Amino acid sequence: MPIRLQAIRHPWLAKALSWLCLLLGIYAFGAIIYDGPFASASLSNTLLSLCWVTCIWFITKRYGDKIAPQWISLAFIAVVLIPWSFIMPSNDRDWAPEFSKTGWVEIEGDQITFHHFRNFDYGLDGAITEKWETRVVHLSKLRHIDYFHDDFGGKLMGHPMLSFDFGDEGRICLSIETRREKDEHFTPLGGLYKMYELQYIFGSEEDIIRLRTNIRKEKVYLYRFDFTPEKNREIFLASVKTQNELHENPRFYHILRANCTTSLRNQASPKDQETLKDWRMLANGQLDAMVKEKGWIKGDSLSFKDLRKQALITDDAQKLHDSDEFSEAIRAGRKGFEDTYSNSPRS
Repeated sequence: MPIRLQAIRHPWLAKALSWLCLLLGIYAFGAIIYDGPFASASLSNTLLSLCWVTCIWFITKRYGDKIAPQWISLAFIAVVLIPWSFIMPSNDRDWAPEFSKTGWVEIEGDQITFHHFRNFDYGLDGAITEKWETRVVHLSKLRHIDYFHDDFGGKLMGHPMLSFDFGDEGRICLSIETRREKDEHFTPLGGLYKMYELQYIFGSEEDIIRLRTNIRKEKVYLYRFDFTPEKNREIFLASVKTQNELHENPRFYHILRANCTTSLRNQASPKDQETLKDWRMLANGQLDAMVKEKGWIKGDSLSFKDLRKQALITDDAQKLHDSDEFSEAIRAGRKGFEDTYSNSPRS
């Protein structure tokens, strides 16, 4: 017996089902484009998605008087979303060079060993020297966490990076990113699907920060967190734990649930996760304003406008491209970093 639209007794139910089909249909359309059988966001996937829409229209036109259009739409949506739900993340793909290694960390008492620590060198002529290293630090020497805010997307989209200061053992920089395959580029819409894996990259500031300030010419701001030693260790160890989990069990990046900012919230304690429920965790172009508002940055006596103005490091970083003192020099004279040269590492 054919299912007719009139068989849905309540008009509000028919309307609700129509809206559900519309929303799911839009999402399924994007799933074909970004996670279809051909290269992500390729012309072939786009043509396939248009064929899919055409089929829905044709079948509805042909049989819509016998079968409720909602059921036709749901059937076509299921054909896309059911197989899509079985797409799994992987660490074994043809990665772009800067994402080619999966890092992991060994903890033996006080000693922390980073494997596949990224320390690329970038020439102003475009030349890139790939360097993956092993780096050893000691947890007892962790004394500060610094916060780099990359303003690449203006007020709506930014990129936070953490730098863990181990005194005379140097700094370990963390950037949480989309892990991209060769010839794959970042797109926010792709981040709604399964286009990218999530990657925690531990590397040098000369790599992770210079790439943004000197090569991409993005505005980057530098702040110092005003956390206790216990909180510094908690954040560091949680970040290391997440990287090791991703090494064993990869996950997908998601622009809302698991991006460069919400991933930090996800790894925090339940109490801190409550504190971090703020709309600026999603509109993370304003994340530094949120952090200042919560009193987590040294230099709290300044207004946010004044603090942010003196925190801009891009011009200085570009002048220091080949400096052996890059990390120290970009901090010199900035609010919150007055003790950079006078504090001895904690024991």
